Amino acid sequence: MNILYKYCDQLGIVKILGSLELKLPYISQVNDPLECLPVFYCLNDKSAMEAKCLCTFKRNNINPPVNWKHKLYEQFEKGEIQEKLKEGQREVHKDWNQRKGCLLSVSKTAKEPVMWAHYAEIHKGAAIGIDFDNVFPNTHKKLGIVMDPVKYSKKRPKVNVLEESEGSVSIKALKTTLMTKSDAWSYEEEFRTVFMDTYLRDLEQQGLARLKDFNGKKTWFLRLAPKSIRKIIFGLYTEEGLKLAIKNLVERAELQHVKLYQTEESETYTLNLVGL
Repeated sequence: MNILYKYCDQLGIVKILGSLELKLPYISQVNDPLECLPVFYCLNDKSAMEAKCLCTFKRNNINPPVNWKHKLYEQFEKGEIQEKLKEGQREVHKDWNQRKGCLLSVSKTAKEPVMWAHYAEIHKGAAIGIDFDNVFPNTHKKLGIVMDPVKYSKKRPKVNVLEESEGSVSIKALKTTLMTKSDAWSYEEEFRTVFMDTYLRDLEQQGLARLKDFNGKKTWFLRLAPKSIRKIIFGLYTEEGLKLAIKNLVERAELQHVKLYQTEESETYTLNLVGL
């Protein structure tokens, strides 16, 4: 098993258990505005700049103007072309984050008080332990999701715009960027995976994902195999009414294997989990 934890507010836990679906926010919806957006730089390399311009002409089926090198060098000496390239690639990444990829983020631990405070309605919600080796339902073989640990760093990833294709995102640079966060978030012990829009549409054809309205926006949801839900952990302040509603939901035949736990104080700042 590969059990990782999704912290939920009071309404969220009921919706997930009731629908057996996980919401997949677009990358642009992450909490940190600098996350998933690299630092773009441009080397003062004239030959590389010329090659990039020629590739652009060729891609767009344009014959290079007679004086194109002269104009390029003028902008190069002023630093104008470097800034245009950096801004252009920044906009490409922003657009990709807004429309082309969704993130599934979970945590290695269900014992972190700060996570409960930030993502589980100040300890009033709950956390779900999900086995990501067995996420998808109704498949002819075992099918899971690879969840990779996030790398925490003091510095944002850097991308040389001269190595990027105009109008597209480098997969290598993208992976590094999406799997790196500020070390200020290291307490989350986050694992994540990225769902490309094309992959989600393929899952939709198989009945394993769907795009629907959520708070006025089109949002992707991932279907969960009931057997992938292994644990429900109540927060320190989860109310009895919510606990009863959750217990009723897991009494359904497909969820009777789910184990319930209660967080409790310990002698450290890490919570204990006690089986119910």
